[in-house]
Amino acid sequence: MPLYSIILMQLLAAYTVLVEPFLRFNFYRILKKQLQVNPKARLLFYRTQILWEWSWVVVLLVIFLPLSAQLKWLGFTLPTPLGWLILGMLSLGIGLSIVLLRRNPGAMAGMQRSLQPSALILPSTAEERNWFTATAVTAGICEELLYRGFFMFYLHSMFPALDPMFMAIITGIIYGLSGAYQGFKGFFQTALMGFSFFILYFLSGWSILPAIVFHILVEMRKLWLWQPQEDKKKK
Repeated sequence: MPLYSIILMQLLAAYTVLVEPFLRFNFYRILKKQLQVNPKARLLFYRTQILWEWSWVVVLLVIFLPLSAQLKWLGFTLPTPLGWLILGMLSLGIGLSIVLLRRNPGAMAGMQRSLQPSALILPSTAEERNWFTATAVTAGICEELLYRGFFMFYLHSMFPALDPMFMAIITGIIYGLSGAYQGFKGFFQTALMGFSFFILYFLSGWSILPAIVFHILVEMRKLWLWQPQEDKKKK
């Protein structure tokens, strides 16, 4: 690996652990303030998130392009049959949960309460829903490449003897830090999701594709279930 790739790899790892959580907190704080005076603030937030996360992919390309089989190192391989099976079951579970919740007003009301802490970043208009969709797809691709694909490669390079389960725990905690701006509950839930994404990645034969699809579905589930006050008033 060229020296510049090694340096960039170390810098990206340090950035993700030490800088990324504070940037997310700052973006969230700015959004909270701007929404009081600018009705388009949430759209700007989504667009910023998209550009920001795709910038990680640019850095990853610079790091991995000199390597042979760079796509394999990032997890772009076909999943194992077990990976396809798990992804299918998870997708079916998400679909069924949405249908059942929509048919049960009481359960749906409970879901709205559980989503309320994230209401600030959830869409309220048709235009925001479109941009939230783009943000969800971006998060599924870019966050999996960074927190799973890149960090698996990084940890394996730095600590070759590290057990995959410890990798799952470490990457889960690192991913959880990106949700710490929503408090301890946000950290814990994000870490748990990161752990589950890594397990899916591992069980798919180190193919990142199922994790990407599942991550997108998890993000989109919020959109499909969220009913903001603005939408309710229109009904």
